[in-house]
Amino acid sequence: MPWIETELDPEFEAFIREFPETTLPKIYSLIEKYKEDKTVIIFKSREDADEYIRNLSLITFEFLNKTDFSQKAKEIFDILADNMTVIAPTGNTREEDYICWSDSVSEGLERAERKIVLIKRYNELIGFFQYFTNEDTFIMEEIQLKPEYHGNGIFRKLYGFILPKIDNSIEFVDAFANIQNEKSIAILEHLGLKNVGLNKNGRSYHFKGQFEKLKEWYENDDI
Repeated sequence: MPWIETELDPEFEAFIREFPETTLPKIYSLIEKYKEDKTVIIFKSREDADEYIRNLSLITFEFLNKTDFSQKAKEIFDILADNMTVIAPTGNTREEDYICWSDSVSEGLERAERKIVLIKRYNELIGFFQYFTNEDTFIMEEIQLKPEYHGNGIFRKLYGFILPKIDNSIEFVDAFANIQNEKSIAILEHLGLKNVGLNKNGRSYHFKGQFEKLKEWYENDDI
């Protein structure tokens, strides 16, 4: 039955007053303990939390229609280039990098097993995920997000979109991360993948793992 409190409970009042000195340090200690394995998001107001949920609910995924690649290529590349120019610049001009990248991806998309997932908020392209399936292996070739969308729970939604579409014959996972991209390296390790060494050109680490473990992460964990 509803009731109205007319007095402040002394125990609750003490909890509120002592919170900064007693409870808050414990929370910060737990954050520090698990921050390497978890993505920690701190909201400083209810408005922050509402905005986070609102943004996440507006994120959608769709497969690139391969016949549209020539029209979409520049927009996709700009996200990749903006990120990698900060992390690992190639030393080439942006136009040179674009031509090299678009030629390579265009050729790769001729294979039915290679796909690109477009990540959108409203109708704005905010990222993409390129992958390839080869017999028994799911190969995560490239994932890029605009910086302002990092740490917004999008990875989890992305895998929720992709995993049900992967054939049941897949047993293994391969992925690559530029040796200077610490965030990507940490994410792949969190997914349970193991660093098995450098790729052929020596610019990226090669990660391997079990596809079943990736599904377990999606079902049981957060990122």
